Amino acid sequence: MVGTTLVSAAGSDLAAADELGRRAHALRSAVIGRILDAQRSGVPDSGLRLFAEGLPAILSRLPMLESATKRVVHNLQQVIPFDPLRRERELNLRTRIRKINGHLIVAPSEHLSLVAACHPDTWVAPVRIAGLAVDERLALFPGPPSPQGLPTAWLSTDRNLIAEFCGIWEDVKRLAVPINDMPGVVRLTERQLDVAALLSRGAKDATSARLLGVSLRTVTSDIGKLMDAFGVATRWEAGMAIGRACPPGLTGRMGS
Repeated sequence: MVGTTLVSAAGSDLAAADELGRRAHALRSAVIGRILDAQRSGVPDSGLRLFAEGLPAILSRLPMLESATKRVVHNLQQVIPFDPLRRERELNLRTRIRKINGHLIVAPSEHLSLVAACHPDTWVAPVRIAGLAVDERLALFPGPPSPQGLPTAWLSTDRNLIAEFCGIWEDVKRLAVPINDMPGVVRLTERQLDVAALLSRGAKDATSARLLGVSLRTVTSDIGKLMDAFGVATRWEAGMAIGRACPPGLTGRMGS
């Protein structure tokens, strides 16, 4: 339903979206194929090297790419996880202060309200590939899982891969709409994001109230707002939704 609304609202051409899907699949297959070929042969690929393993490590190294950016970032993501530690805040602030061009474009999801609150300049479109390119000279692509099953990210300097990715970003942008124009997106406050972060760690309402210095009633109200944002009717469903938005490994559980 959300995807249909998006296509209608953006006035997009389904044939163009299908062609973008084919190009995205081809690029993804090329990247993965080169990584696997290099691993099998034992000969490093000069255009691709391992950036980080595991989501926390990947997130912690992103400021390095932000510092290397001079003018523009092309960023496509199928899923944007909610980080309870809110590591995106400083990164996004620096990007805005430096007036870096470009938008993050994401695919529709059930937690778009969280994405909108954390990344207000985001646009939404039927994204079929994940990656980001810096100044059209560096790109970061997801690779195959590590032997331990962890997600991996690979840094590319290959001009052909980067040019194709940036071309896909430009064409996806034509189908995209600003995230706050999406039906069902609820505007969340910073305190409500703090409540969501504590909820993702298993904190009970009383614990959240104590840690945030607010009343239990305020926390209950904020959880109600999060339920509206997720389109669910119960606190249990809200907890499940935040669990899907926040992958394991980003933060530890709380006892009470």
